[in-house]
Amino acid sequence: MLGRNGKTDHDWQLAREGIQLLLNNNISEAEKLFRERKDNVQMAAGYCFVTFMNALMTFEDEKLQESLQTLRDMEKRCAQDIGWLKVVRNKMFGSDSSSEQAHADKLEEQIILADSQVCVALLTFLQQDLTSYVKGGWVLRKAWKVYQHTYSQILQLYRKTFGCNDVPGSQFPSWKVITRGPSNPNLQSPTSEWSVPSCNTSAPTPSGSLTPNGRTNGFRNPFSILSSFNLHSDDNSDNSVPPEVVSRLMSAVSFGYGIFQLCISLLPPSLLKLIHFLGFEGDRQVGIAALMFARQGHDMRAPLASLALLWYHTIVRPFFALDGSNVQAGVEAAQHLITESQNEFGQSALFLFFKGRVERLKSNIDGALEAYQAAVVKSPQREIQLLCLHEVGWCHLIHLDWNQAYQYFFQLKLRSRWSRSFYTYLAAVCTGASGNLDEAIRLTQEVPALSTSSHQRSTQLDTFILRRTNRFPEERDSKNFDQAYCRLLAFELLFLWNALPSCSVQHINNLLEECQSVGREPMEGLRYLVMGAAQCYLGLHEEAVASFRTCLAKRGELEPCNTSEQGMTGQSGDHHISAFALYELGTLLCKNAKTAEEGKALLLQAQTNYKGYDFENRLNVRIHAALRNTG
Repeated sequence: MLGRNGKTDHDWQLAREGIQLLLNNNISEAEKLFRERKDNVQMAAGYCFVTFMNALMTFEDEKLQESLQTLRDMEKRCAQDIGWLKVVRNKMFGSDSSSEQAHADKLEEQIILADSQVCVALLTFLQQDLTSYVKGGWVLRKAWKVYQHTYSQILQLYRKTFGCNDVPGSQFPSWKVITRGPSNPNLQSPTSEWSVPSCNTSAPTPSGSLTPNGRTNGFRNPFSILSSFNLHSDDNSDNSVPPEVVSRLMSAVSFGYGIFQLCISLLPPSLLKLIHFLGFEGDRQVGIAALMFARQGHDMRAPLASLALLWYHTIVRPFFALDGSNVQAGVEAAQHLITESQNEFGQSALFLFFKGRVERLKSNIDGALEAYQAAVVKSPQREIQLLCLHEVGWCHLIHLDWNQAYQYFFQLKLRSRWSRSFYTYLAAVCTGASGNLDEAIRLTQEVPALSTSSHQRSTQLDTFILRRTNRFPEERDSKNFDQAYCRLLAFELLFLWNALPSCSVQHINNLLEECQSVGREPMEGLRYLVMGAAQCYLGLHEEAVASFRTCLAKRGELEPCNTSEQGMTGQSGDHHISAFALYELGTLLCKNAKTAEEGKALLLQAQTNYKGYDFENRLNVRIHAALRNTG
């Protein structure tokens, strides 16, 4: 195959070229390159990454389904070549060496198989219900086994090739390789529905917790015993893999493993028992270390590893409030990644998008708007343009510029196919906050029909939106519904999306003044929850403690213990206020040794007494982390 430079390129080089074309805004060229080589597994894997990125950027049902189907086809394609049935057949009857793939190609397919499974799991988790979490967890278990087994094979090659014990990945405690020996003679290779063949029968086996009889934790496949039989080997132990290929494979397997670890580490604590039952766990720092190694390699996944790290530092960390109110915790790392990628991807719309995210987190809204505008100009891709419009709308919301925020969210309502009901609600709140109450009421009346038509199943975001639109009257009522009412709902959005820390001090002070002058609240205690959060960001901790206590006192007669969902009218559907207030107050009190015990008790109360409220999973991740830090 001739490359763009007229020379013969390896398939992985062509796949990386396709990814580079895609990231540098040459969408049609990238798609043409991938289409021309659909029969090649590496090019097909590259195309899978393309559809996966499009699905994550848009959240549109059509893109999600397209990506899921492409990934599942890829999974089946790889599994046919390296599944347990072929292993058994080759061991029992021997293999036709003339039809076998090269050893490196087999390892490549194993990595692609696990990568596909992780991407399928991530897309499944986006449905955000218990069934999806269970399905996604099972798929991740399959990926975990393939990653560990493949890593043990590549680790052997790496040590044999480079003659060193200090190899990338071997220091990861969650990925430690255990070899058979006197202390664990019965240790078996991991097996699953998509088992992979071993390079040789004495290969190191990935770790797992051992039961008293020496077996690995998790389900035993009845065919796993066959993996220990020294029958006809289907691999040649004398295979010679070039050093540059071994290095690239180590980088490739580190990418998927890093994504895997991040994915597991962000699951809500309620699913941790399920994850442990399935036989694996996640370590966020291990995932980051693996991705940092992967981005230094020559594999096609290297630029994707940089994007994954940017996504984590600029979107995941602030959205999940992994660092509390310090939304700038990942800014330095993200800025370093962008600077290092400047020569290769300086004009990439996606990298410009993340540059905008960095500026927004630094509260440099003007710089963020400039970066987003540049991304829109550079990108011919509708998905990236809409992604930037979304961010621009939030930048104006952070500036409390109601009219401008309304204009952008209304555009998204018309153009987006992801969640028109969400953008309709955002537009309604912003136009109501500017004083156009009739338009706000009209827009919220559209939401139920839009929500029903947009999704096959209700998501947590749908539930949130329907609960909020039910707070709006059917017609204008100045006594109970006014401009301040809508502004408080806008402040709630800034709080729940952890965007308050990106506001300037001036805008935070304006917000506090607005909260103090509110008449009727949409939900009891909301103003004090927002005030407490704003005071925290200003460093007014005593005032914040007082606000959170007032919030809880206001709600004391409304909140029964062990609350469950009771509908969407009256005082139901607002239990998140108590849960978040308990969390915020608890974390503040834990900072002082004298009040630490009370703080811990409040965190436990938030964890156990409230169920079925808005953003429950996200808050539980934060509560779990806070309790772990308190010891």
